[in-house]
Amino acid sequence: MLKIEDACIAYGEQELFTGLCVHIKRGEMVCISGESGSGKTSLLNAILGFVPLTSGSITIDDLLLCEENIDQIRRKIAWIPQELALPCEWVSEMVKLPFELKANKGIHFSKKKLFEVFKELNLEEELFTKRVSEISGGQRQRIMIAVASLLEKPLLIIDEPTSALDAGSVERVLNFFNTLSQKGMTILAVSHDRAFKLGCDNVIYL
Repeated sequence: MLKIEDACIAYGEQELFTGLCVHIKRGEMVCISGESGSGKTSLLNAILGFVPLTSGSITIDDLLLCEENIDQIRRKIAWIPQELALPCEWVSEMVKLPFELKANKGIHFSKKKLFEVFKELNLEEELFTKRVSEISGGQRQRIMIAVASLLEKPLLIIDEPTSALDAGSVERVLNFFNTLSQKGMTILAVSHDRAFKLGCDNVIYL
């Protein structure tokens, strides 16, 4: 599903990493870990086409990441950044926004399906009608994980999915991700969470 060959990212004279080779199969759940400043988030941004590689290549679902293919590649990816700043006052607006993006054209939002996933992630249906400012960081993380799953993309990329979660919620998210991976979704996450790393198929250290 994802091939990274001999990849390097550098900013001026500073190399974040070099010679990185990663092969991730369809349906695998993989965690990227490492010290602060090692290039974890930059690697995710490179896979999304936001940061250019200094050298090397990235292939997603047999498509080489390049300017000609970037729109097609982004249609295959659901992306949840660590700092989620959506211009929405209400949760009901927040959950619908990803369905309005160009890359998700043709995917229809379903409140019924959303509430089914809410139940799996121990989220109350009442959250749908609340203001974004009224919900916790952990609830917001789980809500956006629920929304990303409804997009049914072959690749989910997520930065620190459990940073605001307690131990019980981490276990629920892991179980939910395992269900998605069993259905064929590939999950790539940056995380420092030990429990999360132990629940993944592989861990990449930068």
